[in-house]
Parts: sequence; C-alpha cells; structure tokens
Amino acid sequence: MDPSIPHVPGPSDQPPFREQQPAGVVPPGLAPLPPIQPWIVLGAGAAATIGSFLPWASVTAPLIGTVSASGVDGTDGWVTAALGLALVAFGTLTLRRHRMPSAVPVLALLAALALLALGVWKIADLSSAEEDMRQQMATPSEDDVFGIGASMSQAVQMKVGIGLWLIMLAGLAGSVATIVMLMTGRRAARVA
Repeated sequence: MDPSIPHVPGPSDQPPFREQQPAGVVPPGLAPLPPIQPWIVLGAGAAATIGSFLPWASVTAPLIGTVSASGVDGTDGWVTAALGLALVAFGTLTLRRHRMPSAVPVLALLAALALLALGVWKIADLSSAEEDMRQQMATPSEDDVFGIGASMSQAVQMKVGIGLWLIMLAGLAGSVATIVMLMTGRRAARVA
C-alpha cells in the first residue's frame, strides 16, 4: 500500500447502519422503545377519569341561561371515574413491567369496553331526551293558553358535554390498545 494515498475505510471496515442490523439485535447505546399500548391505556384511563368530572350535558334556555351537569352529579360519573382509575392502574403496572395474573388484562379490556358502552348509551339517551323534551314542550296543553311552550321548544337547546365525548373516546382507545396488548401477548406466548 502506498503511504502517500490516505486509507479510506471500505464497507467491511465501517460499522453497519441501524437498518442493516440483524433482526432482534439492538446497536450498543440504543435501548429498544417500549410499546406504546400501555401509554395509550394509561392516557385513556386518565381521560376517562377527567371526563367524569367535566360537563356531560348542558341545557340553554331563554330567561334561564345555560345549566350544565357533570357525570359526578349522579352515580354514573363515579362509575366512569373508577373504571378510568382501573385503566390507569393497569397501564402503570404494565409500564413498570409488573407481573400480573392473566385475568388482569381481560379485566382492563372489560373496563375500557364498559366506558365505551356507557359513553355511547349516555350520548344516545341525551339525544333522545332532547327530542322528548321538544315534543312535550311543543304539544299544546290547557295550562299553556298563550302557546309559550310551543314557541320556547325551538329556543331551548340541549348539548352533549365534552366529558361524555371524552369518556367514549377513552373507552374506544383503551379497548383497542388493550386488545392489541392481549393479542401480542398471546402471540409471544405461542412463540416462546
């Protein structure tokens, strides 16, 4: 080799790029990324717990103004808060790599599905209640001689609050993430 020509390392002298690493080998200094599903479950549980305290419905009427009701004004909000905290606990234990009985992920899935079902049910129930309220106010009665109820029926508005939407979306996200966790766990158990 001529000393006047600088040495240029060839392909065999260079370390391989990350994309060239054999499957399952992590380059030194790079730790594998943890799965995102436990974070999604944790976030869904936190969102459901927060959504339990946010407004679930609001009614706006002339002369009265806007009146809001949160989930914890009744018993359903406390149920959704407990289900959300269960998802938070499951997500936290999974992230800490705590050993859990095999029934725990299934219970977390049931909690997430319960949040989703309760959110969908309450949203549908509020929409139905709004229609019933409008029909009842629009129906002439002997007590409403001047037809004020009929004219007010269009002015009164009922809206689903952010809390219910948050609970429903948290239930959906938590369900999907938990199902993915269960499926990857079963796949890993079959391989091992």
